[in-house]
Amino acid sequence: MKPKYLLKIVVASIAVALIAGCSQVLDTPSYGFYNESEILKTETDANGLLLGAYSEMTKRNWNLFHNCYWIVIDFDNDHVVGPNWAMGTIGSGAFQGFWGMDRVWSGLFSIVNRCNQVLEKVPAMSIDETVKNNVLGEAQALRAWAYFTLVRMYGELPLRPKSMEADPAVKVPRSPIGEVYKFIVSDLKTAIPKLLPKGHPKGGGVGRLNKPAAHAILAHVYLTMASGNQKGVSISVRGGKETDNTAKKYTQSGVAGYETFDSQEYFKKSRAASDSIIKGNSGGSFDLAPYPDVFSKAQINGTEALWYLQFKAGTDVINNMSLWYNTTDPKLGYGGWVWVSNNFYDSFEETDLRALKGIKHQFIADGPAPYFYPQRDAAKYAWTWNDMPARYLNRAFLTKYFDVSNSALQETDGSFFLERFANVLLMFAEAENEVNGPTAAAYDALNRVRRRSKASEAPPAMTQEEFRSFVLEERGKELAQECTRKFDLLRRDIYLQVMNAIAIDQENNVKSRSKKHLLYPIPQSDIDASNKAVVQNPGW
Repeated sequence: MKPKYLLKIVVASIAVALIAGCSQVLDTPSYGFYNESEILKTETDANGLLLGAYSEMTKRNWNLFHNCYWIVIDFDNDHVVGPNWAMGTIGSGAFQGFWGMDRVWSGLFSIVNRCNQVLEKVPAMSIDETVKNNVLGEAQALRAWAYFTLVRMYGELPLRPKSMEADPAVKVPRSPIGEVYKFIVSDLKTAIPKLLPKGHPKGGGVGRLNKPAAHAILAHVYLTMASGNQKGVSISVRGGKETDNTAKKYTQSGVAGYETFDSQEYFKKSRAASDSIIKGNSGGSFDLAPYPDVFSKAQINGTEALWYLQFKAGTDVINNMSLWYNTTDPKLGYGGWVWVSNNFYDSFEETDLRALKGIKHQFIADGPAPYFYPQRDAAKYAWTWNDMPARYLNRAFLTKYFDVSNSALQETDGSFFLERFANVLLMFAEAENEVNGPTAAAYDALNRVRRRSKASEAPPAMTQEEFRSFVLEERGKELAQECTRKFDLLRRDIYLQVMNAIAIDQENNVKSRSKKHLLYPIPQSDIDASNKAVVQNPGW
């Protein structure tokens, strides 16, 4: 397609308008070929072009959040469990055996390319400057998020600051990790002044990036750079083989490619970015929503939401998450393929709502009589059904993605948080501890998350190392199945040790990992298309 012809872009923009919450069926005329200046005229046009980038995350194409993103990232950690047929590839470390492995790389780079198109075409448009700047800020923040995800998955990356239209060069080599992070930080720092607060009438609306969301991504970026650079610090993690849930101490050696970062400098920057959100200085007022209501459809745009993906039943903006993560619906007859380990469940206090209400204790798996989890708590959770004795199944299903329009459908509209206020509080607590030790401010941020779930206050007078370990465990509990656990283990340089302590999980899935598993394999098709300018990651 020549740059002056935008037929495909217009059609895509109309199709993905559903992402913004539009429920109307658009009646559109047939289009011929139009000159770019004839099409890109209005604020709606600018936003439509940007929605093409968002659509890569949500549309029914199997690339990202429809299916492959959360399988590739969230099936590979110490807490997740599932049957061997589901976990035998990603869950067992055989990444190239999963049919959707390459789709995450291509989907994320499609976002990069579409954001580049926005950054190239929108500046020349004669529209409201506030709207224009917000659209440009969203494009830069979204491009930064895509590269942040890519660099944590694949390491060194080809940097493409221009679209394939503007620069079709294929021989773009991988840039060092430090250069990639420099690009990400620059994008976010440029985007933040342009972005509007959450809820601003000229902003992007529900499910779109805003100023505080970009601050949260920046805090996350800085935290990753800082913790990845640390060497010689210790951190303890609970868990191992099925019968061993003791805490094991590991020492960080530093993540390869993060050597040039100053950990203290970036911990301070992460703390500042998180604190600006907590104090309401980033463009919005946020607080924790009741648990587990925070994951309900009614609360998805509530006080805790900074950035989330909103899916809509009856459209192509849907996903498979309910099918995989939830217990089987009696009308469905299948599903419920991923749960969390018994060791993970045992790490919760009895009063913690994340265990009481965040895990399904009564459920149908092969109907009609219910199963119960766990058997030892039968007095609290079990009952007889049609004069049948209670049955027990060793599966701890989370309830985060249970509120959908129709649980009997294979593809549903469960929404997905990318950044929420609980994560901001935990990032602040971690960064504050690394800078100043376990101060009152660090404790307060941590305990706000724990109080919300009715867990006890964090133990007083912890050492810096104890607090570091406690926050990591709290992140695992609070952010389970939100695609953060593996990244946390990687940035702390303990992924291999934690996984190898399990070796084989409760469903006989292989959890042992080697050095090659620190990075994902790059699609061979992209290596070939680059005329070998892009080289494969070690071991693949």
